[in-house]
Amino acid sequence: MHTLLSVLHVLLAVITVGPAMLMPWLGERALRERDGDRVHQAGRRCMAFNALTLVAALFGVLTTVTSERYSFADAWVVIATTLYVVAVVNGTAVIPGVLARTGKELQDAHGVMDGEMLEQHRGRLLALSGLNLVFYTAVIILMAWRPGA
Repeated sequence: MHTLLSVLHVLLAVITVGPAMLMPWLGERALRERDGDRVHQAGRRCMAFNALTLVAALFGVLTTVTSERYSFADAWVVIATTLYVVAVVNGTAVIPGVLARTGKELQDAHGVMDGEMLEQHRGRLLALSGLNLVFYTAVIILMAWRPGA
């Protein structure tokens, strides 16, 4: 049973984490093209894929519970879980909120936005997207490496 849960955990993580990391960057591209609809759509998809990573996390919890080697007391599990929670909150609430506001501003302005304002939105989005990329990458490294295990 443990092996099946572990396979499902890894499979779902691969299927959901990749798109969760990619969607904000697609929103940034749409922002550069001043396409408010696509910016808004990228925000919804970002939220959806980050929320779907919770299914992979559930299988990760079940895998840990059924494991004889790993426990929730392992430092790498605690660190990876903490980074994952921060990434999910950032990816389901913060980034989609920025994309939604920016997309609405672009839609209301019919794609015309002051260059300085566009760069502010773009900078904020790139910073948040970069943080999510770092958080998810650290989680992936910790899950694959399992230091001290």
